[in-house]
Amino acid sequence: MTTKYFTSDAYNTPKALLRSVDFTDEVFVNGVWRPTTEIMEWMVGDNDFVDEITETQARAFKPEVFT
Repeated sequence: MTTKYFTSDAYNTPKALLRSVDFTDEVFVNGVWRPTTEIMEWMVGDNDFVDEITETQARAFKPEVFT
């Protein structure tokens, strides 16, 4: 299983945490993971609000996701 992490300015301020696990893209909103199309849109060049980050950066950004 491959997991990649991203941030997005499109959801709220501060940035939201997104993840891509194999073929499933999700955003962490209000304490739960929800489906999103933000990463796929970013991959095809239709979303300027997404930035890829490392797992270490994701853990520092939203430690509650990893507990």
